[in-house]
Amino acid sequence: MSQTTQDPFVEYTAVIRDLAAVAAEISRVEETKATVAAEKHHHLLDDCIQEEQALLLKLRGLEQHRIKWQKILDWEDLTIKEILEKASPAQLETLSPLFQDLEQQLKRLSQSRDSAEKILNVRLRELEIIAMQQQGSAYDSERKAAPAASSAARIHDTYV
Repeated sequence: MSQTTQDPFVEYTAVIRDLAAVAAEISRVEETKATVAAEKHHHLLDDCIQEEQALLLKLRGLEQHRIKWQKILDWEDLTIKEILEKASPAQLETLSPLFQDLEQQLKRLSQSRDSAEKILNVRLRELEIIAMQQQGSAYDSERKAAPAASSAARIHDTYV
């Protein structure tokens, strides 16, 4: 039986390429979540969250492969900058655009996640306010929940 030999560098570059692609997909889901929340289509959030969870599992698997191949390449615990400094000229030519794409996708992911989080927090706050109003609570000047005064107390405060 013949055994195929995997080229660690080729495998590593494939993992970096896949990491960038998965980061782009997660960014797309985050952007969709932000849009769905902004347009108050909350019923669509569950699908986004399920897709995101699947992508995060894929990301974890790819991260394990990245660690494995970096260790084999003797790049364990090195930063991207350190890998580029240690790489051969041929490796550098291949890695530079891959790392640039990965960094770009990770920045996009960070921005998308921040935007989605802000919009979701606004929507959650709106839902809290509605729930508090339905329970007869009000908010003070610092937007902290405070029990609503009874009708008698409000009238009394007005006329005293």
